[in-house]
Amino acid sequence: MSLRSLGITLIAGGILVAAALRATPAGEPGICPSDSKLLNGGPTRVFGEGPGTWWGLIINGLIAAGFDQEAEQIAYLNGVFGTSSNSLAELKAFNLQLISDVWDKNQNGYVCAYELRGTRAYLDDPFINLTYFGVSDDRIGKN
Repeated sequence: MSLRSLGITLIAGGILVAAALRATPAGEPGICPSDSKLLNGGPTRVFGEGPGTWWGLIINGLIAAGFDQEAEQIAYLNGVFGTSSNSLAELKAFNLQLISDVWDKNQNGYVCAYELRGTRAYLDDPFINLTYFGVSDDRIGKN
């Protein structure tokens, strides 16, 4: 390969990488479809704690379902995830990584979270409306 060909290849590669980075800016939320079941008013941060985060939805749902003690939360989440962890921090890491790997396709750190309704009979869990959520990736527009 000549020096000129190598230079052209590097320039073309650099342009493609720059375009890809511009199309999916890291850390910038995209948009979620308009849906009456959409939670957090738009994109939900995958990692972090508190309002507007996936873990915030999980913890608030557990507390609303009456699981106030950490041991109760661990036992319930182990049943949901099919795990046998003794640590809420491990369960959090497991769940957030799963959401990131499976649903955050554009890897910008945001997903769209939705309330589930009317599906309790399928999973035989009386707390499904408080502790289970629908999820899809947020959309990032092309520039």
